[in-house]
Amino acid sequence: MNRRARHELKEMCNHLITKSDFNTYNPQWFISISYLESYSKKYLVNKIHKRISDIIKDTFDPYDLNIICKAYFIEKGKKKLVPEGSQLVLNTMSGKYSYDKEMTLKDGSYGTHLLLSLPTSPLDPPNKNLRKVWETMYWEYGGRPPMHLLEEENHQELIADTLDEVIRKKCPSFIANGSKSVDVQLIDERREFRKSGSSWGKGWNGALNYCLKNVYKKDMFLNTLDTTNSNICVA
Repeated sequence: MNRRARHELKEMCNHLITKSDFNTYNPQWFISISYLESYSKKYLVNKIHKRISDIIKDTFDPYDLNIICKAYFIEKGKKKLVPEGSQLVLNTMSGKYSYDKEMTLKDGSYGTHLLLSLPTSPLDPPNKNLRKVWETMYWEYGGRPPMHLLEEENHQELIADTLDEVIRKKCPSFIANGSKSVDVQLIDERREFRKSGSSWGKGWNGALNYCLKNVYKKDMFLNTLDTTNSNICVA
């Protein structure tokens, strides 16, 4: 990255940190999502991100009483070799023929990083939609979370589990399989934000730096941020 590109990236990050709605409603959650198929960016924006936003709102603010700030960042995965057919090849050592797979280098699939600020609404008693979600999540406890999760100091763990549950269970047609297909992290402002083995700075500023790690100029920024489903000011 040259000096001009670094300056532009610093300006974009600084704007989001100091001028956007995140400056007032600091994001507490960083959610990475990988998908079942290689969807187009248009499909992510028009279908998937919209669906995730609706789910989060219906779960945590069904009466539209609070502000939920969110920013969706789209990241393209690394290119990978994939097998495409096979051909008959002569092994010159053995003099025998065998089938050799033809490999093609293909673009990586898109994934999503979501920075999210949720309202500090009470979880006990829960709203009607939270109650329905928990009836399924905690059926073995009589449809309510275990008592220790309802204690205030454990609310963040309860929210993380609930976010993971509703995104997976209400979006089964496009969320990938595996425990890491939905990765919900609580952002701690006192600690370094670590991802992929590296530190990106403290708190949500670090999470933002990670989301923009492949952005070198302003047009790339607008290509990375889903401005349709994000509701923070980026003007």
